[in-house]
Amino acid sequence: MTILNYLGCNFRLPYSEDDSEDKILIMESPPGDEAIDNVKKHFTTKYIYELFAPWGSGIWFNKHYRREFPKSNTESQESFHSLCQLLDANLQEGDYCELYICWAGDEKEDRNMKLDQTINLKNFVINNIQIYEKTLLVIKK
Repeated sequence: MTILNYLGCNFRLPYSEDDSEDKILIMESPPGDEAIDNVKKHFTTKYIYELFAPWGSGIWFNKHYRREFPKSNTESQESFHSLCQLLDANLQEGDYCELYICWAGDEKEDRNMKLDQTINLKNFVINNIQIYEKTLLVIKK
């Protein structure tokens, strides 16, 4: 199975270029994409994007994953840092984005709200963030 990352924003983000070498890419979903339609229920934001990590794992890291798959956990944290750089360049002070993580095909399932988190883009400790499937991470600036 594949872990998927969806990003919700209240503003439009530019899609990544096909030949981009960034660690995290913002992909355009085809019109009528059922997965995007199903995942919308987890967001409070207007625009939803699918993220793709071409050079490693998607964004999904936590203490259990770090113990079992340390290399993939590190790659995932690097992808998250790349996302944070992109958001820092595009978010206005006081605005936020939402990151939802789930397995492919689980977009419609209920979210595990007790594991949702909120972080501040300017001061977070990456090892204190525990991202599990079916959770929402609110990223504020």
